[in-house]
Amino acid sequence: MRTIIITGVSKGLGQALAKTLADEDTRLIGFGRTQGDFTGTFHSCDFTKPQLAASIFESALAALPLEDSESITFIANAGRLGILAKAQNLDSYDIEETIAANLTGSALAASAFLRRVEQIPVPKTFVQISSGAALPDRAKASWSLYCASKAGQEQLVRSIAREQENAQHPTTFVNINPGVMETSMQEQIRQTTPESFPEVERFIKMKEEGRIPTPDTVAAKIRDLLSNAASLENGKTYSLANY
Repeated sequence: MRTIIITGVSKGLGQALAKTLADEDTRLIGFGRTQGDFTGTFHSCDFTKPQLAASIFESALAALPLEDSESITFIANAGRLGILAKAQNLDSYDIEETIAANLTGSALAASAFLRRVEQIPVPKTFVQISSGAALPDRAKASWSLYCASKAGQEQLVRSIAREQENAQHPTTFVNINPGVMETSMQEQIRQTTPESFPEVERFIKMKEEGRIPTPDTVAAKIRDLLSNAASLENGKTYSLANY
């Protein structure tokens, strides 16, 4: 039986991934603020509260019988767009919560996961759900916190990937950029004023033209990519626009 662990399973891509990857040969573990319709083993976890999230990760992973797994995959999907505003209009609360949910949460997840699985000699993969916002040429006005934390996630993965090159039982670390998809995050973007986010009209037009795929469509592409996990290149960022 394979084990798949997903964060942010209550809605959006996390919810779609849980449905797409579930089968009788999969032990499915989910973390999130709410359970939604997730049917696997669920752990309530708020990634904007790092110390509590770290404790929940440690205890939940310790309780899992991972040694009997044929393969183990961790998909770090939980994230937060945060308030779209110019830097001078950001408040300390949103700065703290956005960085915590995105970058700190991924670091905690990766650290706890590696401690639990480093001695288990089966194929292991850590997948960070990234974003085009992580790219240097995709920085967007009023997205400073989101862009910075997504770029940080990608570098986190690349750094840990190098560490794993010398591990006795290495875990493959990759980033996956899913592209734009129809989630509550997109709804939030389209409701933003042009004054707060100058590019909002582009996203509205994409929606009107039917160019934004559903999370189910994106999840199916990720499933297909992960179906041959042995071929994944450690430390690489995979853009679903190429699949």
